[in-house]
Amino acid sequence: MTAEALYSIVAEPCRNFCILGTTAFIDPFDNREKFVLSNFSAGSVGNLVFIDKTTGEGESIPLPGDSGAWALQRVGEHLLVGTCPDYGYLHSLNLRTRRWAKPLRIESETYIWNFALGMDGMVYAGTYPGCLLLRYDPAAHTLTSLGRVSDNPENMYSRNVFAIPNRMLINVCCNERFVSVWSMADGTFTRLGEYGEAVIEADATRICTELEGTRRFYSSSTLEMIDIEEGTALVTQVEMTVLDGKRIAALRLPGGGMAGVKGQDYFIQYAEGEEPICRPIPTPAPPTRIHTLTSDPNGVVWGSSGFGQTIFRYDPRDGSYWNSAAVCESGGEVYGMAFVGQELFMASYAGGDHVVYRPDEPWNQFDNLNPKTLQPVGPSLIRPLGKSVIGPDGAVWTGWSAAYAVYGGGISRVDPATKEVSSWLNPVPGQQVCGLAADGRYLYLTTNGAGNGLAYKEDEGCCFAVWDPDSAAVVHLHRFEPGPITGFVLYAHGLVWMRIGKDIAVFDPVRMAFAASVPLNDACGCLVKYNDASVLAFGESSLFRIYADSMQFARLGDIPSQVTTTTVTPEGSIYFNQNGTQLFRLHAGG
Repeated sequence: MTAEALYSIVAEPCRNFCILGTTAFIDPFDNREKFVLSNFSAGSVGNLVFIDKTTGEGESIPLPGDSGAWALQRVGEHLLVGTCPDYGYLHSLNLRTRRWAKPLRIESETYIWNFALGMDGMVYAGTYPGCLLLRYDPAAHTLTSLGRVSDNPENMYSRNVFAIPNRMLINVCCNERFVSVWSMADGTFTRLGEYGEAVIEADATRICTELEGTRRFYSSSTLEMIDIEEGTALVTQVEMTVLDGKRIAALRLPGGGMAGVKGQDYFIQYAEGEEPICRPIPTPAPPTRIHTLTSDPNGVVWGSSGFGQTIFRYDPRDGSYWNSAAVCESGGEVYGMAFVGQELFMASYAGGDHVVYRPDEPWNQFDNLNPKTLQPVGPSLIRPLGKSVIGPDGAVWTGWSAAYAVYGGGISRVDPATKEVSSWLNPVPGQQVCGLAADGRYLYLTTNGAGNGLAYKEDEGCCFAVWDPDSAAVVHLHRFEPGPITGFVLYAHGLVWMRIGKDIAVFDPVRMAFAASVPLNDACGCLVKYNDASVLAFGESSLFRIYADSMQFARLGDIPSQVTTTTVTPEGSIYFNQNGTQLFRLHAGG
């Protein structure tokens, strides 16, 4: 069977802006005032959007590489961009010529979080996963590492960096949280305050930190704690304006007025007291990575973006598609998607949010009407890695990983009638839920030893658990040997199918025992139920069909790369994505 016969590309329906950073300046290119957005394009290459304050015209400038950037810093006639999530580039754009300098990077790093201009004229940055402090020399266009900020190898984040006289402050996490101080005089690292403390803001006079909800102040020159009257403003005020009756973060423009981003739009307030004018970002939204797929009762395909908290709809009947604004206030992306009737229930990172949307009613997320954010499970649970399924009780169940710096996970339940949310922490202690399936009696969980911001626990085996909704307890637990990693889990043909390493393990819920192991010798990304007592397993580059009666399997052909999400429509059409921007339809045949 040829690849062309096995699948086809139907569309790139997922398109959104995900603005990670903003700045504003008089542009040397044309001497006009610009509001500049840094757009993250998941699964593709990010870009900068320059918006003329007066005309509203937009200019899109692609980055030389990587998906996007939080870090923006203007230095003279250059705009510095620090990227993520794959390369951690430092890009330098000559604003007058619109030409990029040669990209710079430290090979071990994939994220640059923010830039801080030091008192010595150098630009400093923190990284992931090496927890480094970087120094960029604008005159020489060189990037060097000043070393790890933490002696603890479990700490992978140096996020963020702040400049004070003769020193740099760095927030370190996530195994241990503390503030590191780097001295320009002798290049040494020391610490400020206590473990758990983090810098909020800092300037040439004082430093504001937070520890367990309490703010502390230090002198920027002596690093000694100082007394500040309760209610005194922070070091600098976050600029805010009022849009549609709500306070929203904004950036003060050099020529007066304020600007900001609201979902897929931007706004400008030309004068204090005036209502901000909200407009669509004036360049086309790029195709972005598809993160999760599902389908509604009518056979329409729905999905979420890889970053930016938006969803999309693709109608196979006419090829049309639609993209939403952000579904909730938290940043991140939607993992769990499940329809109950005509309502779409979603679960998203990073706020641990549950969201419900009614496609037949007007969109009004700004007033939390449609989509409506329900009770979150954050901050204890934040990433719905196990995604969402309809449980035996008809409720929407979701599998979660715990907060940053915490090994563990949980499951949650949303009652589709009352919208009441319930949750349970650590059904398998110390392990996050990475897969979730259900039949008419139980929920089936796969777990592993990963954690948000933490190193994987190599010495601890993954687990498979059976959860009884009636008793709200695990009634069967199996721990695998350390090494092989679990993933997607599927209930089909009376059996529970799951990836364990490069095999497919098959569990019989009647006997409460594993029935077989299918040696695909391929790391399966997704499994789907097929229509004649078999399942399809999407490997790293191959599609397999596994027969439920014999546990024999056949390789059907090549697929583009490892598939990360699939959905089966009510009439049996199978759509999938392979961690990119394209939506594929499978033509597996009989």
